[in-house]
Amino acid sequence: MKKIACILLTAALAAETLPAKAYIPIYDNAGYNEQLGIMTSFSGGISAPGNLSISVNGKLSDGSQITFAGWASGVADYSPTNVPPMWQNTENALGKATANDTFDVVVLGDAGSITLTFDAPICNGSGYDFAVFENSLNDTFLEFAFIEVSSDGEHFVRFPNYYLGSEPVGSDTEVGGGANDPTYVYNLGSKYMIGYGNGYDLEELNRVAEYISETKGTGECQFTDTYVADFEANYSYLDMGSVSYVKIIDIIGDGKTLDSTGTPIYDAYPTHGSPGFDLSGVGVINAAVPEPNAAAAIFAIAAAAFAVGKLRKKSS
Repeated sequence: MKKIACILLTAALAAETLPAKAYIPIYDNAGYNEQLGIMTSFSGGISAPGNLSISVNGKLSDGSQITFAGWASGVADYSPTNVPPMWQNTENALGKATANDTFDVVVLGDAGSITLTFDAPICNGSGYDFAVFENSLNDTFLEFAFIEVSSDGEHFVRFPNYYLGSEPVGSDTEVGGGANDPTYVYNLGSKYMIGYGNGYDLEELNRVAEYISETKGTGECQFTDTYVADFEANYSYLDMGSVSYVKIIDIIGDGKTLDSTGTPIYDAYPTHGSPGFDLSGVGVINAAVPEPNAAAAIFAIAAAAFAVGKLRKKSS
């Protein structure tokens, strides 16, 4: 897998011109090579210094703390494939993600999906807005998924994603099979072991929209035509102040599925037992505060006026 850096370097140097406009992730951008105009690495697993994981209790790798405003509370759709019944309990994806119980998950299966809802919509606030948790036992056995969001439950916008690996990683039944380098992975579900989540920032989708607008038709856009077309067809329907749905779609790791730049994605394949992405939970970091309706507002004003009136009577 380490061959990828050499492959990218050779390809870039052989080209007559280098990409003039690369898409650079908001946070995980330390591996951006300005000279080549490409991403060559991302942050590592939870044991790596400076990793961007979020624990189920809100602790970050730098020791700081965030507070989860809530967790997924409902299931709008669950479409599993080749998943044994024991792994199809969608209740396991609701509420706080588990810190250590590998059985407390719902399994998607090969290319299966689940769409979750929330008591209060997710909003575009400061930093990460929500986090996705899987149940990997270590930093390298990673099962991937696409993450999409929607305000209306019909139009879903996919987060940009990268996979920098270059070779199949083997079956989950092989010794060492399914192992991936987390520094080659960005926005593919969660690349952290059980108890730690992968953060997502809605603001990144605004940045993607700007990037596509600036590079589309110039030959400099690094996203595939398929990703761009799907993004443009759905982005205008997204209300950044009210994201009510998060959809998670398992990726079959045989290399036939591509990331948003057109690179084949590899994870454990073929799979057995609990095949595909094992979802532990989705935590909300920035939740929308509902506006009071007219009746509630009138009642609040009346109650305040009544309280003021009583206070005046007592003082007179």
